[in-house]
Amino acid sequence: MNIKTITICGGGNATHAIIPILRKHFHGSIRLFLSFKNELDQFNHLMTSNRDIKAIYGSETFFGSPDIVSDNPEEACLYSDLILLPLPAFAHESVLKKITPFVIENGIIGAIPARGGFEFSSLSILKENEREDIAIFGMQTLPWACRIKEYARQVEILGEKKSVGLSLFPHEGISHISETLSNYFSVNIEPLPNMLTLSLANIGQIVHPGIMYGLFKGNEHRKYEKEEIPLFYHGVTGDIAEILEQMSNDILTITREIQKRFKKVDLTKVLGLKDWLILSYKNSIEDSRTLETSFLTNNAYRGLFAPMKKLDNGYYSPDFKSRYLTEDVPFGLIVTKAIAMLAQVDTPTIDEVIKTVSGWMEKEYLVNGDLKGRDISEARIPQNYSFNKLEQIIKL
Repeated sequence: MNIKTITICGGGNATHAIIPILRKHFHGSIRLFLSFKNELDQFNHLMTSNRDIKAIYGSETFFGSPDIVSDNPEEACLYSDLILLPLPAFAHESVLKKITPFVIENGIIGAIPARGGFEFSSLSILKENEREDIAIFGMQTLPWACRIKEYARQVEILGEKKSVGLSLFPHEGISHISETLSNYFSVNIEPLPNMLTLSLANIGQIVHPGIMYGLFKGNEHRKYEKEEIPLFYHGVTGDIAEILEQMSNDILTITREIQKRFKKVDLTKVLGLKDWLILSYKNSIEDSRTLETSFLTNNAYRGLFAPMKKLDNGYYSPDFKSRYLTEDVPFGLIVTKAIAMLAQVDTPTIDEVIKTVSGWMEKEYLVNGDLKGRDISEARIPQNYSFNKLEQIIKL
């Protein structure tokens, strides 16, 4: 696959890691599309001062900067063979609508990560713009755990996954894009058999809302001093691990039912949570005996705290507007619940987590177990894109 120009959309943690990582192996042009003025100003300063983003990964340090930074989608996407969306799922649709008219013929757009329902939304936008020549892909998760240390200057890579799944639509060419991105990112990018696997194997939908539920149910209104803020992944207890395992089992039940009804659908890459953790973080986990120990001894998760917001009195309270909920519920658990309903599968633990955390978010998605809440239109469920039967999803 001959890629000469890559455009990256967004200026978050992942973008800060991707730019210097790409520079190690990709020798073409890197463009950056930014929608927010404060991000644009800081990256423009990086460019005018002839500096690079510094990425620190253990004892290794590497550098990189984009060639062009722009808030103009036409300029940013001009001649780009590959466009990457390392964005929260709730930003996918607005960015896709801006860039789609300017993507070259037979270009490729990929979400890193895709989260649930990416194919329904993106294919709808491509169809509206008569751009069905464009291929789309989604990654199951971000290849690295990373945090910005100084905006447009420095990023710390806390750990990388051993393997990350990717699915492409149309499916032809998946081996080429997987191999290409494996080389660019120095991470094994594994081809997945279909886009449905991405939605069901979206691990963030289990881990993020599930741990938030476990940490804060019954403590929703507690105020924390700074030193009391709980670790997130390393705060997983035996009880929280049990909740996560039950959520994972709900998804595996959906998977088994779909495979029973549609023999040719390959969902073998939808793994249980513990199996996925060990596969992805084999070199980072010191004790994989249980799901709890797999979290607590995963060095890639070291030092990451639960999302909090600072109060006026110097205390902190749980941030229920963090991406752990605003992304992983409407673009994760709700999508999986919608697929479960089409498959006529009960998901009791997922339902309980949705009911509790959506209340914290001041959102309503489910009413008496049905997708009739006042905020369901903002969720990326297949029903919102006229996929009202499981057979339609399977055909896609």
